[in-house]
Amino acid sequence: MNLPKYKVIADYINKKLSSLEWPEGFKIPSETELATQFSASRMTARKSIEELVSQGLLKRVPSVGTFVEPSQAQSSLLEIRNISEEIKSRGHTHSMTVLSKLTLVPNGELAYTLEANNKKVFKVIIVHLENNIPLQLEERYVSAEEVPLFLEQDFSKTTVNEYLCSVAPLTDAEITIEAITPTKILKHNLKLEDGVPCLKVTRITLSNGHPISYAVLYHPADRFKLTSSIHLK
Repeated sequence: MNLPKYKVIADYINKKLSSLEWPEGFKIPSETELATQFSASRMTARKSIEELVSQGLLKRVPSVGTFVEPSQAQSSLLEIRNISEEIKSRGHTHSMTVLSKLTLVPNGELAYTLEANNKKVFKVIIVHLENNIPLQLEERYVSAEEVPLFLEQDFSKTTVNEYLCSVAPLTDAEITIEAITPTKILKHNLKLEDGVPCLKVTRITLSNGHPISYAVLYHPADRFKLTSSIHLK
């Protein structure tokens, strides 16, 4: 069956994107050029482009042209992966900036979650960058009783996730996700434009029944998305 002409053009563009022949930021041919190439009307070429714009693959810049959109970072809901590995798997560079490291004695929900009533908890705040652009602000609380050498680690070189997995392998996790309006501090640390929301992921991890960490992870909603894959028998 012959595909509609706008689908033919859209498939052509998709192949260029998939093969990376047209990389991120590449200015694609104009509607007129595509219409001429495929012996179609300019309106048909426009429909093809609009379909790919709606899918987040292309971006129109008025009076300038249409460009290949950078792919959004993705993280799995059903798998806890090292953010460094995720970024490197996309062929990008991961780096970290440690904003603070401290020891505290928590109360309320945090003390209950980490079973740390009248016990010390370590806290770190770290910004993870992908190609020098902030992708995640990690606010992490860790049981000092379970991981006593935590603050001695250099978290500008080793991720918290990587270190914790080496000393207290993950056996259970509880994850919640919500969209929030970022505070001024979050906007500053994640370099967010006005009006851009954050994805807030709260993650509690345990090792053999013992609470190890309570993490609050903030991501720019325009640069990050969460995915999941479920296989049913």
